Amino acid sequence: MLRWLATLAIAALLLLTAMLPSTSIGRRGVEAELRADIPHAVGAVGERLPDFTLPDLEGTPVRLADFRGHPVLLTFERSVDW
Repeated sequence: MLRWLATLAIAALLLLTAMLPSTSIGRRGVEAELRADIPHAVGAVGERLPDFTLPDLEGTPVRLADFRGHPVLLTFERSVDW
């Protein structure tokens, strides 16, 4: 009985893996389509961004212009506090 249940679970996972990319949840699309969903998204790798200010972890404002001439990597992560 347990072996059949495991086989059924694996089959369900394989089916989900095969079908998920064709759904709206699993389909990412090309970058242009993704950017169209976010109206204020600007910039790409290697492009210059407009100057903006964000607070650091202590709350001190940090401007992008302060890092002019240095490589900058921006990472935005989702918070569980939302």
